[in-house]
Amino acid sequence: MAAMNAKQKYHAMTRDLMWDPKDFDMKKVYPMLEKEGIILKDPSRWEDPFRMAYNQYVKVQAEKDLLYHAVRRSFEANDGHAKVIDSRWYEGVKAFAVAVQPAEYAAHRLMAYVGRNIPIEAIRFATFNQAIDELRHAQIEIKHYAHMSREIDGLHAYAQTNENLWFNTVPKSFFDDALSSGPFEALMAISFSFEYVFTNILFLPFASSAGAVGDENFVAVGKSVQSDESRHMALGMSAMKMLLEEDDRNVPIIQKWLDKWYWRAYRIFSVISTLVDYYPRIRPISWKKAFEIYVEDQVFDGLFKDLRKYGIRLPLHAEDSIKEKEHYSHAVMRILDHYKHANAFRGFRLQPDDYEWLANEYPDTFDHYYAPFFRRMDDHVLAVASPGLPAVCSVCQVPAEFPDPNNPTKMWTQYSEYNNKTYMTCSPGCKHIFEQEPHKYMQFWWPAEAYLSGEFGENIPGDLFPYFGFTPEEANEHYSSREHVRWLEHRKHLGLDRIIVNS
Repeated sequence: MAAMNAKQKYHAMTRDLMWDPKDFDMKKVYPMLEKEGIILKDPSRWEDPFRMAYNQYVKVQAEKDLLYHAVRRSFEANDGHAKVIDSRWYEGVKAFAVAVQPAEYAAHRLMAYVGRNIPIEAIRFATFNQAIDELRHAQIEIKHYAHMSREIDGLHAYAQTNENLWFNTVPKSFFDDALSSGPFEALMAISFSFEYVFTNILFLPFASSAGAVGDENFVAVGKSVQSDESRHMALGMSAMKMLLEEDDRNVPIIQKWLDKWYWRAYRIFSVISTLVDYYPRIRPISWKKAFEIYVEDQVFDGLFKDLRKYGIRLPLHAEDSIKEKEHYSHAVMRILDHYKHANAFRGFRLQPDDYEWLANEYPDTFDHYYAPFFRRMDDHVLAVASPGLPAVCSVCQVPAEFPDPNNPTKMWTQYSEYNNKTYMTCSPGCKHIFEQEPHKYMQFWWPAEAYLSGEFGENIPGDLFPYFGFTPEEANEHYSSREHVRWLEHRKHLGLDRIIVNS
């Protein structure tokens, strides 16, 4: 038999793995297939763009794991934690931990759901690989946080904190929304909107910040994860083009999903804007510039121009996100400072170089709208703390405290009526999503409501922190915390006296 080329080998090792049920109706085996209105004529022609067989996949991933763990062990053995230029960086890593790692685990479940319910061999094989990717990401991140928990506050009961902390309702709401959608919508939600549009802005700027401040452990995490994301992005792009080319009747369905999931993904990444602009003491790039490069240039001006031939336009609220880039990170940091007494990661007083950098990067907004807020903490770190838990958006579950980018002195909060009840959303984008499926979002779990109803315990606020999995001493402000004192003592013990932090 003649030798097979690479394409033929891939086809032989990944196709003909499906089975055609003879005794069962296909509609019963795949009950979700026709629920969304998607038309499939000849899906067998679609191929995984990476054409990677399982044995190749395992070899590549094993090599990446070996490299990551070598870096991690070296970092831990050489007191890398003490050598970052400012310990407040780790407050940002805690926020990343609580927001992103649970999302990675949820994404692996979502990929398994998609693969189970779409009878297309190439999609099933690609989602199988991606499900393993996401589980691997969750595991290496947990390994990273396990080491951190020996050095820093806030993560000693990580599983409990991830399950119960109000902050984590944001990623939970995104993935629960996707998992309760049909399989094709779920594929667009994660593989296209989450992965293709936003994964670069998730890992690249924050990993660059990690390198700038000296956290080589997190750099290794970012590189190991991001190297998988190229495949995930290709899956999202290929799957969307396949659906658009199958039948013109798919176009309005895909457009509706893009309108929804662009804004949902944009809001779930709100905390990343703050992690890029605020928590690193050295910032290689601002959120605004990263958004312009990775979203405006690559996605809006690149990808969506190519999609015009299918009849696809920009997502409905894309222009709102462009306007909001001048305010996004500052508004989110302001929210986090309002509620730093109820989070596993702390806020912090801005230092003189912070004010200078933020004013230079955001000359039209920071000094005028946001610097006065942060300066209130210069003499009293809890001067801007809110007395309770936030009122959150009914869709994204981010606190509804975003300024209107067209009129920054006013809140962007929106209201909708459904079944004689008023529901609040954080923006026109979330209001539109709510009003498309109000029956879905009226069921959301609201931490503030649960707090008031006694779900966290009868002794409030005494029972609140045991429920969250950390103590009041692990919250509040970083530079006045015990953690910062320990970090300074650790550096002194190592003879690392040259630091830039104000102590």
